[in-house]
Amino acid sequence: HFARRWFDQVDFEFDRVTNADMVTEIDTHAHPNHPASLPRETLSIEDVYARAGFRITSRRGSVPLGGAGADLKWTNAEMHDAMQIYWSRFANRPQWALWVLFAREHVWGHGLGGIMFDDIGPNERQGTAIFSHSFIADPPAGDPAPDAWVKRMRFWTAVHEMGHGFNLAHAWQKHLGTPWIPLLSDPEARSFMNYPYRVNGGEHAFFADFTYRFSDPELLFMRHAPRRFVEMGNADWFDHHGFENVGEAERQHDFALELVTDKAEPVFDFLEPVTLTLRLTNISGETKLVPRGILAQQSEMAVIIKKEGKAARQWVPYARYFMTPQALALAPGESIEESLFAAAGRNGWDLAEPGRYRLQVAIDIDGRTVLSNPLLLRIARPESHDAEILAQDLFSDEVGRVFAFDGSRTLTSANDVLRRLVEVFPESAAAIHAEIALAMPDLRACRLLEEKDEGFTLRLVKPDLEAAQKAVEHCLFKAPARAAATLSHVDYAYYGETFSALLAEEGQDVLAKKVTKSLETAMADVAKAIPMPEHVVRTAA
Repeated sequence: HFARRWFDQVDFEFDRVTNADMVTEIDTHAHPNHPASLPRETLSIEDVYARAGFRITSRRGSVPLGGAGADLKWTNAEMHDAMQIYWSRFANRPQWALWVLFAREHVWGHGLGGIMFDDIGPNERQGTAIFSHSFIADPPAGDPAPDAWVKRMRFWTAVHEMGHGFNLAHAWQKHLGTPWIPLLSDPEARSFMNYPYRVNGGEHAFFADFTYRFSDPELLFMRHAPRRFVEMGNADWFDHHGFENVGEAERQHDFALELVTDKAEPVFDFLEPVTLTLRLTNISGETKLVPRGILAQQSEMAVIIKKEGKAARQWVPYARYFMTPQALALAPGESIEESLFAAAGRNGWDLAEPGRYRLQVAIDIDGRTVLSNPLLLRIARPESHDAEILAQDLFSDEVGRVFAFDGSRTLTSANDVLRRLVEVFPESAAAIHAEIALAMPDLRACRLLEEKDEGFTLRLVKPDLEAAQKAVEHCLFKAPARAAATLSHVDYAYYGETFSALLAEEGQDVLAKKVTKSLETAMADVAKAIPMPEHVVRTAA
């Protein structure tokens, strides 16, 4: 009988942008808040995963800033482009590989600690970025060892985000996860896959009992789950009973979750990317606290898509975000909103073929599940042979990513498809999405990660405001209600506000004020055409 010591071999690469801090190992006793029984050792990320049963190879590198410019914050599109470029170098590497980039801060601000992009490149490779100077660098006031606290938090964040690369769910979300064996949600688990601030007693209580390991059920899953269950998106078990396994006692009745479309009728043109609106409303009689980014962290919700006559699928976004646990107070009757780009994700284009679909969403608030209404929608049949031909190129992984991340400077073949879409169907709803995705990268200076002299460097690409202005104004202000209906009124407002803010940053104050005024007028027209709640709380930090 032959027994393997390792369950699989995984290759890790850790790269650091030169203005960021990288932590891949810690002294387990450097911070005084630790279990009394915890052995003192220098523990590396490689050690954590080796103890989980994987043979680890690793390397470390750096990314010079080069001509990165004054704004050193990263956008989603820049991070995604960097990872696309990186993973193209490993087309012939072993199947299991993870790239971890330590960068300084994301353009969303101090509240985003990490981001993980699923399934980039061949052979199911993964990439993640840790933002070392985000909220994970903020020790509690009066902490006895603040430097050790920060180092431990950066280490924990890296291991946590990498755990998602092994398809591990959060400790409190397992009841919405794999059908392999029953895995119970455990919001008190002292595991890398639980958030320290979620347990009773908060972060201090978590680390007082944390032994730098995954839970036993998580280890069982990593080591023994069949491949088809380790892969996300295998959601056949939802086909007949949807969310009926969520018991009445587990449901949250203080909130109402709505999944809606801003279109007059829930019918989308063929080729039109399906973008919906999520709305969470406090329906209790008292003020309630919710995580500020609860609707933006869409990797932490379950979105099920069921096409008539086919098995259900779980929509899986291209990226996961680790955000600060900042609370938002919602008074009775107040709502928060977020757009949901449901057309495509890690599973491919879930909403592309003509037909009828049923969608439903579940989120977790304080350990109880909030279910949305089932949304029924239809995708129309193509109106021409040209549309059928274009669909063969449009419904690709690269185009889906360009739509999801509001553009790309490196996925040039996808951009070519979008230009062809605008040229062939200039008056279509799909063309509005395409023009926005093509214009957004031109709005601001961006960083491109490039290979140079056996390493990487960051090159600054300057904005092309003239080209971007023409496209954005055409998309947003030519027919505001029509644009908002297909983009969602949430994204419509976001694009207009972003455009105005970036013009102001470039010193174009007069033009910025003009855009702001045009947006106010347009939103008034949109409000007449699209029903919107009266009391919506802004969730931007």
